[in-house]
Amino acid sequence: MDKLEDKLRRLSKIEPSKGFVKASKQRLMHQWEMSKNETWFQAFLRKLLPATPSASFLRQAKSRILHQIQQAPKPIALPLYGLARGLLILKRVVASTLVMVLAVTSTLFFVEGDRAVEASEKSYLEVTGGNVEVKHADLLTWEDISGQMEVQAGDLFKVGPESEAIIRFFDDTELRLAENTVFVISQLAVSPGYARQGIIEIAVHEGSVWGQTLNVEDGYAGLTISTRDALLKTLNGSFGISVEADRTVVLALKGKADLSSLSPDTRAIFETLSLSAEAKALVYSQNERSSKPVILLSELAEQDLASTWVQENIDEDLAHLQALRDSGIARLTQVAGTLPGQMLYPIKQAKERLKLALGDDEDLSVKIEIANRRLSEAIVLLESGDTQKGRETLLVYQAMAREIAELNGQHNVAGKLLAPHQKVLVAELPVGSSASLVKDTLQETAEILAENPTEKARVRLASALERLQDVASLIESGDLNAATERMTAYQLSQGNLAEDFEDEEVMEALILEALKLKEEELRLFTQIAVLMEEEGSEEPLLAMIQSAKEEAELQFSEVQTLATPYMPPPPPEPTWEELRIAEIIEKIFIYSTWQGQQNQIDRLLGADFKNPDSLNFLIAIRNELSGRAADYLNVKILQLQKIAAYERGREIEARIQEARR
Repeated sequence: MDKLEDKLRRLSKIEPSKGFVKASKQRLMHQWEMSKNETWFQAFLRKLLPATPSASFLRQAKSRILHQIQQAPKPIALPLYGLARGLLILKRVVASTLVMVLAVTSTLFFVEGDRAVEASEKSYLEVTGGNVEVKHADLLTWEDISGQMEVQAGDLFKVGPESEAIIRFFDDTELRLAENTVFVISQLAVSPGYARQGIIEIAVHEGSVWGQTLNVEDGYAGLTISTRDALLKTLNGSFGISVEADRTVVLALKGKADLSSLSPDTRAIFETLSLSAEAKALVYSQNERSSKPVILLSELAEQDLASTWVQENIDEDLAHLQALRDSGIARLTQVAGTLPGQMLYPIKQAKERLKLALGDDEDLSVKIEIANRRLSEAIVLLESGDTQKGRETLLVYQAMAREIAELNGQHNVAGKLLAPHQKVLVAELPVGSSASLVKDTLQETAEILAENPTEKARVRLASALERLQDVASLIESGDLNAATERMTAYQLSQGNLAEDFEDEEVMEALILEALKLKEEELRLFTQIAVLMEEEGSEEPLLAMIQSAKEEAELQFSEVQTLATPYMPPPPPEPTWEELRIAEIIEKIFIYSTWQGQQNQIDRLLGADFKNPDSLNFLIAIRNELSGRAADYLNVKILQLQKIAAYERGREIEARIQEARR
């Protein structure tokens, strides 16, 4: 017994941890309650000691262990432990909430689509080779340009020999400059009608420029190029302009434009003609070849397109259009976000319904935004090949446009619903089925949004002409099947002219424009006939074109008959004196040298120089001449005026003398 007690005293004293003491206390108390004997304690000591202890030892050891357990530190109080657990739970809840908020926000952002970054409203000139100089409006010295520089209105540029440059305007217009070109940017402004469209004016003093622009009609936008002799105004198309010694040469590859001849002295517009695609114009101002500004029109010939400069610009045009189309589709994909048929699309629709419910009923901006989003989705779907969903989405867009027009009284919404996506469609090369579907929908929507019967008829006529232009483009690209489909769409779009012109007020406002559009249709049919010969005829398409051409000729005759009362009266027949003046002018300008012109004037008008009654006749001829010929005739007129004044003086003196008698 003494040995056992001694061994117990030598046992190492281990201070138990709080957790161990707590767990031991619970186990011991549990065993104490569950067992009335000391078997558990005897078993515990048996593991520690080699021999079974006596009863008195067990009682003493048990008393000491229980005393040690009672004196051990207590565990953490329950309130502090609960607080720690609460903080841990709160941390997890906050983290989960943040994750959920981020997930929902990103999901809603994704399904709705992103607002595309608009292009900068800055324009840049890029030197592609050689030497280019600029003189700013507020400076007197020329500066060399290397690489790129921002351009502004008032900048004067000079492209050196064997040099080239490109100006990329903010509205996607490109102006390519050939060597030895001098020009100034007269105006550079943003159209107030629709964003990312420009009001651009360029004055070319010498050299050659090639312009390509892709604006849509908004009442303001356009590109204007002026020279010494001519003024060209266009909305979209590709044009080359060269300033030569005595004339301006305009090559119209695509698009339409108004070309005016200018007086070099007063800059007054003398004559304005419509310039269509694949046309050439020579503009002469007053010089030795012409007594007045004149425009000579012809079709583009092979030699006109054979030059290296023209061919390079045609290739650049195609690359530029393709780049614009690719960037436009990418932009629409970004704006569209989730598309119909995708898993998250219902969330997008729910958010749109919520915005409509919370918005003002009189504010149509949300409806217009959603309608334009449907149009973006339709273009992206058609571009990806999902024609069925693309058609369905186009119908949804058109239904929303109809609803907006009814709510708004059909005022001031056409531009917001039609213009935003037209640049992508204009850049479509060649005209494909996806673009044709969207174009047809936009044209039908334009009729829905038309403010009056006149506007509706005008839209219908313009739409038919645009479809016919698509037919020509498709035949030129060799896609005769698509051309047949587009020809069918053209025939279906033909309205009843008798119904369009029932109202006299509508007729007066529309008839002259309708006549112009029908003339353009006949010109296109002639162009299509030439293309069909080049591509090889296909019997169904050829029959359709022939039938449509005969119908167009009949409609043109009807419109021409209807337009007769509204057309300006024909000019009066020239008098004998006017015919004689024209003949004399023509004979004078047979000679290009001053001496030859002077001798011709003396031969034709020698007798008139002595007859005071010919004074008005000579003044009329002088007004048709220019340069030294006009100066020479001025001298003769002054001499004749002196003779006339002298004779009038003698006549008056003779009358006075006779009265005195």
